[in-house]
Amino acid sequence: MTKPDPTPVQKGHIAVGLTRDSRKPVKLYYEKTGNGPKKLLLVMGLNSPGSAWEAVVGALAFSRLQHVEFMFMRFAVENFAKRSEYTTVFFDNRGVGLSDAPKGVYSTAQMAQDTLELLDALGWKSDVHVAGVSMGGMISLELVLADSKRFSSLVLTSTNAGRSPPQLVTVSFLSRVILIKDPVARMKLISETLFPVPWLEKSAPKDSEFATNREMVVDSLTRRFKNTPLQPLHGNIAQSYAALFHHVSSERLAQIRDSGLPVLVMTGTVDNFVRPSGSYHLQKELGCKMVVFEGSGHALPTEQTETYCRFVDELATKGNDGIFDL
Repeated sequence: MTKPDPTPVQKGHIAVGLTRDSRKPVKLYYEKTGNGPKKLLLVMGLNSPGSAWEAVVGALAFSRLQHVEFMFMRFAVENFAKRSEYTTVFFDNRGVGLSDAPKGVYSTAQMAQDTLELLDALGWKSDVHVAGVSMGGMISLELVLADSKRFSSLVLTSTNAGRSPPQLVTVSFLSRVILIKDPVARMKLISETLFPVPWLEKSAPKDSEFATNREMVVDSLTRRFKNTPLQPLHGNIAQSYAALFHHVSSERLAQIRDSGLPVLVMTGTVDNFVRPSGSYHLQKELGCKMVVFEGSGHALPTEQTETYCRFVDELATKGNDGIFDL
């Protein structure tokens, strides 16, 4: 089996907030992979580093009928893409991973400004496709509102416009995950919150070295924990504050709708972290298409990687004319 080198073509830190932060700039860690003409920005959610996008990066980085080994997943899949059309960028939001974690409260609008400055430094000032998951979707809404002409499509995954009371399981997860020191117990909590238990117990892909999806997810988390610093408590609290107090009004959503930007909303029916009703609200207000994954959970980019990437590509390629059939 051919194993293409998954090493990013560019990575490091970029300082943002030079004119916005009265204390000192914030250094954001990023990785850029591929050299295709389509620019795709991937915005991760609450308490997770950008490396959680690695399955998507792997699926988009290599050509059709070529079997690839994901850096973090380590299983072979057949990629749908006609050719390597994408250059992807993911990054660690302020407060997590290899990025700085300044003290104080954060907001999704503030993190959107961080992201715009990161894109400026990379020279991505137009024709950018963006996909955000969970809090990353909230940040993505603020991104396109702040600079709509920069972006060519928007994928909103397992997210909402705000002002939606968190589910009890979400509150329980946020209060427990940062305090659990035992890695086995921590991975069990994360896995069973982000993924449906029935899916975790199913057999992993036939070309995988794992027996079940749970083993595959735990392996991914184990290596991610090994390569990423533990999120500091103040970073956890600051990001949680940003997500809980995020709000994009109907009037502001109408600005996105009226801009004509192609938008796709995706959600699972058994999301334990963000209520699927938030996705239905976004679809209604944005007047866009929506894909509902029956029986799927919160982490669709990992649970439904191939289909998820197919829809990201279809929106980037065909815009509002995409079919998005499951």
